[in-house]
Amino acid sequence: MTELNQETTHAHEPHQPVHGHETHQPAQRLQGSQPQRKQLPPRDPNDRTVYIGKKLVMSYVLAVVTRFNNGDSEVKVKARGRNISVAADVTQIVKNRFITTLKIKHVDITTEELTSDDGRMSRVSSIEITMTK
Repeated sequence: MTELNQETTHAHEPHQPVHGHETHQPAQRLQGSQPQRKQLPPRDPNDRTVYIGKKLVMSYVLAVVTRFNNGDSEVKVKARGRNISVAADVTQIVKNRFITTLKIKHVDITTEELTSDDGRMSRVSSIEITMTK
């Protein structure tokens, strides 16, 4: 029985490094090994556009409602590609659940040409929905 207790005691000791692996050492990154991110221009604080991306739908609903509650009389929701349906959902949730007096002023559906990192051109559908209070 004492042998079993000794084995259990050893199991709770600090982790021993496995051959070839160090423990608790931060990974060192080589300079220049990470791809450089393109710097985007700063956003205009007066821009009333909510850009739809990868967040949950209610995050964008909150952003739109906050804009209206902060005094904006017009807010735009803009999305590309697969996020177009999310833009429609955001607009309808705001209109049906939060601001029932909301009006859809204009819907603009276009195709944008984007250049990928390797220089190829691709076309992506986009939508911009303008809402007024």
